[in-house]
Amino acid sequence: MRILLFLLVEPRLFVKQGHFFTSFGGTWLERGDYWLNPGLSLSAAYYPTESGGAEVRVLWFFSSLSESARQISAATGFVPDARKPEALALAGWRQSLTYGKVALAGEAVHFDLQGALHGGGLFTDRGFAPAVSASAGILARLNRWVFLQLDLGLLLSFEQRQRSGASLGLLPLFSAGAEL
Repeated sequence: MRILLFLLVEPRLFVKQGHFFTSFGGTWLERGDYWLNPGLSLSAAYYPTESGGAEVRVLWFFSSLSESARQISAATGFVPDARKPEALALAGWRQSLTYGKVALAGEAVHFDLQGALHGGGLFTDRGFAPAVSASAGILARLNRWVFLQLDLGLLLSFEQRQRSGASLGLLPLFSAGAEL
């Protein structure tokens, strides 16, 4: 008795090599420094290889003092020595760590788990501060052209402050985009 085994291999649907990916979304910079920093992000990446690509990001923040900082400022006149973030410009490399797919509502969702390293600058109300960022995230294809991206990152900026020159913050980012 012979048993024939056939394997069906679906072609990879999430091809990045030679493509541009652009996205727009929301972000939040949390540094524990009395500033509330919601923002918007615009990203563009080009993948010369399937495993990685160059990326640029521009983020705009709509920062305001927290309620506790406003109360302290009103009562004492003191304000935080942390700079008010206004924009962040980064350039770096995004590396695909693994490719996968899951069944969701009867459809296959293709995704990449990725890591990224960026360098650039944080523009504040008092000038420019050099910054570096590291993040891990997921890039998921919704259909042939549209994708969603979720990144969880750390941002280290180097600002002049009274006690320390470095400020570490959490930088999550959620965006939707299109492959060009």
